[in-house]
Amino acid sequence: MATSSSVTLEHDIAFETIVAEIERLVRSGLHPDRISVSQYPASQWACNPFWARYDGPDEATIARRVDAQMALLRLLMEHGADPNKRKNRNATPLAVCCEQLWGNLEGRAVERLGLVLAAGGDPRKTKDPALCIALGLGSMRGEVFSIPFRDDAEAGHADAVCQAVDMLLAAGADIEALDHREMYTPLLMAAYMGSVPLMRFLKERGANVQATNPDASNALMYAAGDVDGLANSRAGFSTTWHRMGDPVATTRQLLAWGLDPAAANARGRTPLRLAVSAGNLDVAAVLAEALAARGQLAAADVRLFKGTEYQARVAALTTSVPPKKPAKPKAPAGEAQRASWARAPGLIDGPSDWQPHQYPQWLRNCLKDVIAHLASGADPRVPPDVLYLEYDGHFRSLRWSRTKSYLSRSGAVELEARVFDWANMRIRFSQVEGDDWVHREDIELPMVPPGTPPSNEALCEAIGQLCAKYLQTVG
Repeated sequence: MATSSSVTLEHDIAFETIVAEIERLVRSGLHPDRISVSQYPASQWACNPFWARYDGPDEATIARRVDAQMALLRLLMEHGADPNKRKNRNATPLAVCCEQLWGNLEGRAVERLGLVLAAGGDPRKTKDPALCIALGLGSMRGEVFSIPFRDDAEAGHADAVCQAVDMLLAAGADIEALDHREMYTPLLMAAYMGSVPLMRFLKERGANVQATNPDASNALMYAAGDVDGLANSRAGFSTTWHRMGDPVATTRQLLAWGLDPAAANARGRTPLRLAVSAGNLDVAAVLAEALAARGQLAAADVRLFKGTEYQARVAALTTSVPPKKPAKPKAPAGEAQRASWARAPGLIDGPSDWQPHQYPQWLRNCLKDVIAHLASGADPRVPPDVLYLEYDGHFRSLRWSRTKSYLSRSGAVELEARVFDWANMRIRFSQVEGDDWVHREDIELPMVPPGTPPSNEALCEAIGQLCAKYLQTVG
């Protein structure tokens, strides 16, 4: 009898009871996607042979249970289970099948994958690329399992994974797809695993050996060392980088395919530097030889091997001497200082946020007259080829200093008017002390009546006094 309700079974009841109950529910008309075993959709549960081992049965029982799971999965797919339905961290039945491929050959992983693909499983609808999952991509950041491609792998395991890769490609999988963290493509994973056979297999199927991730890290970098800083990661769940497979052979193969040993990623890391940082000195030595053959091995690269067993081997290589950049011609002494004086009058006459009564024309004229007099070199205490002049539009003031920025320990001589009543003009010396701008000495010249500036001579004399005293402009 058909029903639209949902049913959840508990995973800790007997395996055989779960299989029998799911079959009964499906045959009674309940849609497979409405059946769960604890938090797992029934189709995902049937894809995972872990449950056949859950309560520790003997091998004969495990084999019978796997057969029962396969039959149940076929029944679920025939009755409309969605092989692309996401649940539990966005896993799909197809993704669960792919996860089983790299772990071991038990549980008929390739056959199960074929069944789900035949039911419409789409390798483009998994959270991470199905190819990456099948090759060993784990759930933690940077996690890669190389079990099928190690020297101690079970006979036929790598072949089974490669067969699954071909099945996924035939179903539309993208051989250049990046995982959701944008770290790996299948070929970048193979380079990290140190597996030349897997790289060749993927290349034969169209993988671009020159491909990079968005940080411009290429396969040569992944073979060399810790490209993504996994060993020092503090952000979220992450695995630790470790050396896998045969990175020396992997490096030689990638170099033979034309990858650039001098390339740098977005973080400025080169394959050689990555290899040295990771302690892969054998890989680093191969990279040093490749750089020397291209005339790109620098003396600084050779020094990286000092005190190691590869020191003599690398020291014998020919280093390149980068051409010296032509020295920039030095500006004539005092040119920058005089340029700052030349800019100031234009800034004084330029646009201002102050209203006319807040910045009257007489004040503008006064400041420009002081500049014109002192710029002539008439006062040796205020040499325009030694001191920088800065106009401050906010305070409507002038500042003389020995540095481009007046905010320094050497300080500045300032000229400004008391704007709120126009009663006087102040010449003062101030300097940075710790985090503070400290005033050391003030000379105040009254404006009588208010708004009538002191004479140009009086202002320039006060400025000269403080420049000589504090900026030491005269011997």
